[in-house]
Amino acid sequence: MEVQENGQPLDFDDPVALLARGRFGIKYLFPYQRLVIANILDAFDEREWAGPVQSFSVSAPPPREDADGGLSADPGSADEEWPERPPARQIVVLPTGFGKSICFQVPSQMLPGPTLVVYPLLSLMADQKRSLEARGIKAALFRGGMEAGERQAAEKQVESGEAKLIITNPESLAKGRLPDFLKRQRISHLAIDEAHCVSEWGETFRPSYLELGRTIEELRPATTSAFTATASPTVFKAVSAHLFGDEPYRLVEGDPDRPNLHYSVLKTLSKLHTLEELAGREQKPCIVFCSSRKGTELLALRLRERLGRSDIRFYHAGLEKAEKKKIEDWFYQSAEGTLVATCAYGMGVDKKNIRTVIHYEIPGTIEAYLQEAGRGGRDGLPARAVLIVGSDEAKSLEREADRSRRERRKAMIGYALSESGCRREALISLLGARTENPCSGCDRCDGSANPDFEGAAEIARLAAANPRSLTLSSARHWLLTEKPGGRFMPGCGGLAGWAREDADSALESALRLGIIREREKGFWKGRLEKARPPRKR
Repeated sequence: MEVQENGQPLDFDDPVALLARGRFGIKYLFPYQRLVIANILDAFDEREWAGPVQSFSVSAPPPREDADGGLSADPGSADEEWPERPPARQIVVLPTGFGKSICFQVPSQMLPGPTLVVYPLLSLMADQKRSLEARGIKAALFRGGMEAGERQAAEKQVESGEAKLIITNPESLAKGRLPDFLKRQRISHLAIDEAHCVSEWGETFRPSYLELGRTIEELRPATTSAFTATASPTVFKAVSAHLFGDEPYRLVEGDPDRPNLHYSVLKTLSKLHTLEELAGREQKPCIVFCSSRKGTELLALRLRERLGRSDIRFYHAGLEKAEKKKIEDWFYQSAEGTLVATCAYGMGVDKKNIRTVIHYEIPGTIEAYLQEAGRGGRDGLPARAVLIVGSDEAKSLEREADRSRRERRKAMIGYALSESGCRREALISLLGARTENPCSGCDRCDGSANPDFEGAAEIARLAAANPRSLTLSSARHWLLTEKPGGRFMPGCGGLAGWAREDADSALESALRLGIIREREKGFWKGRLEKARPPRKR
């Protein structure tokens, strides 16, 4: 008779399932998780890791190689060489919130040697260590700037076998004493989390990512796994080339669709006005992604001023360590907070109840967008991902010299400015994937999408009703004036409630987009009129 819980079969003879339940509180491993774990464990002979299930430990070190090339059950000396066998490699693509970390955390407690996990961000490293130790699982963390005593304590945890997980980042692996220390530890599994960074960051501002292939060669882990939530064919090619060269690898790919996320795009003539409206009305907790450090600080300040709220803060890589931790802890506990952040926050940090993710700028790649949008709704409940699009987004292509990055940015801008089609289907297709499922939520499919730029209709109406009568200054005055008093001005009050600077920004954008035009000479020089559509030939 099959034993089930919540409709799922439980195999009480399975050490992986027992470990997942007993140490991690995971009642059910999904098939793709089991496949990834199996690929890791299959890199070892059964005698290497089949220790007592009840202790979730390994009873013997790796077997050594006999003179005839076979494997002996005699464990041999601790300082003997690894037995020669082809290393295993895999790239794992699973959507955010689908349990990628479980895929390397569970087998780490069964393998003979340590599992080395490479993370992109210090905040993520600290978050994972905190999460593991809350479950009673020791993890040794190595980063730049550690005190000698702190480093020695971490090394002792690894050498004694107390810590089966080692947490670090690419920069720490590229220099210092850590690489030599790890060479002596016989790493069983090297896991690279957020592996898309190998391509996106390694080729730009973090060259240490490009050294991970050399690290793999030097450490010779029995198996290496590269984990990411999203990757287009271009990123696949770059990641595999940098990490594995021409060597073959397995691909484990889950469905990139996040059914609980609702995608929408808001085109606007004033991004700041639209952000203020969204930050005021959308459900919290909320995260606003911005591309620059200075931008996060300014946006957080402006939102606090405009909304009259103190629970709006900023986060970026330039903050001091203590300040970062303070903000991380605040946002992790906050139910109503708004965090304005660069990509330095959110990549895998486990705050499950973010209800709204707003992008103030278009990210450079589809992978970056889906990674950051995927911070929302990790608890499985409905969440919204909103992309704000301004009037001059295409100009960012002019600043991108690298052809590959320009093409990827162009694809993202194309998605943002597209005028038809399901958002979800478009995002998934840009990854080179397909979905057979109906859309579970986007502004196109639910009919809420606005094809026009916010503010455009109101400005065009005022200009059309009062041709060559208004300057930019007087047009702004009448757009903001809801009650004109004694004088009647057709189309007035269209932007009533907007901030003065937002109205100015909207008028400048309307000129740039050709919604209105300003007479350059003659009697009506400096006066506005609605632009005529180009003649069809």
